[in-house]
Amino acid sequence: MLAYKQMPADVLAPLMQLIDWLLWVVLLFCLAWLIVSAGRLWSQMRSDFAVNDASHGIVMSLIGAIVATSASAIALTLLPT
Repeated sequence: MLAYKQMPADVLAPLMQLIDWLLWVVLLFCLAWLIVSAGRLWSQMRSDFAVNDASHGIVMSLIGAIVATSASAIALTLLPT
């Protein structure tokens, strides 16, 4: 059976920074999508009070932000061990 070796610090540090940057990019994308979806929902509510897929976009951007934050937290916790 092969023994598990811990990654060297010179490999682990850039990997952790990459995960942090990726999280920020994903969260900024989710925030932008949330703003666009909220604008679409506001526009639809002003015109004819019909709820379209804009409310779905709001919910999905919030769920995406939660999943991205949870996944990066799990990766950052498990990676150094």
